[in-house]
Amino acid sequence: MPRSTRASACSARWGARRDASSSGLDSAIAGEPQILRQVRAAYEAAAGDLDPMLTRLFERALHVGREIRRETRLGEVRRSVGSLAVDDALRALDDPASATVLVIGAGEMGKLAVRALSRRVARVLVANRDRARAEIAAATSGAVALDLEDVPEAIASADVVISAADTRGTLLTRELLSARLPGRPLVIVDIAVPRSVAEDARELAGLRYRSVDDLADESANVPASDIAIAAERCSREAVAFMREWRERGAAEVIRDVRARAESLRQAQLERALRRLGHLGERDRRIVEALSTGVTNAILHAPTVALREEPSRSDSARELFGIGRKP
Repeated sequence: MPRSTRASACSARWGARRDASSSGLDSAIAGEPQILRQVRAAYEAAAGDLDPMLTRLFERALHVGREIRRETRLGEVRRSVGSLAVDDALRALDDPASATVLVIGAGEMGKLAVRALSRRVARVLVANRDRARAEIAAATSGAVALDLEDVPEAIASADVVISAADTRGTLLTRELLSARLPGRPLVIVDIAVPRSVAEDARELAGLRYRSVDDLADESANVPASDIAIAAERCSREAVAFMREWRERGAAEVIRDVRARAESLRQAQLERALRRLGHLGERDRRIVEALSTGVTNAILHAPTVALREEPSRSDSARELFGIGRKP
């Protein structure tokens, strides 16, 4: 089995990563429907490039995600982190209709925030490292697209910042925010992971800082029992997938071991028959049947053991000298 499949399958094992993602259970808002759409989009984008087990992993995750949403109240959750961030930010303003809002990040959460701001504020700015993506997000809502380098200048005119940036760390430093705050308050809703706002800047005077953990969560209305049911289902499905993956790996090892044994049997049989050139056809068939029987008898116990314990597949490859799959 290809290494990429093994890695993906092992990722799936921990916390069913991710039937939990496809059901929205692993989202900041449990049950967030956007997550299932993102998983489906990723699967469709990779169509044709996935090996059979990765295809199986995606299809199973999507199926389980749909079932969990249908069978529990997680399916009643309709809001996204982006739209909740917008609602939370605008509640802090006296006059949202006259506000300027800067959205940092044009990924899925950023685009949802831009869409939720449409026609609710005076001006929306959207900044992204890849300006082309910012322009796509801005085009459907009348926003202004910016480069990420424009953030310091843009923040000077912003009343609200919603950060969904994928910047791998701090973007809004204490120095930057301190220069902006005197004279006018600022609202920041930080839904980026990791957080965009420096920890030492979050308590600055005049700054109302909110993270995704502070957002009013629709999933609070989902019974804990439903979340427990969903989590248990995800874990069960992960175990089942890993068993299927191991069994597939064991089947490949058994096939390769038997193919190697058959190749050796044929070579040794031909060598023996050349030496026994005086044998008639009947005797030759007896010798061939003997070689086949001995080979099958030797391989029977290892074959049964591998089927019962697929996790020993790599050891079997080394033992029989057939090498590991790349």
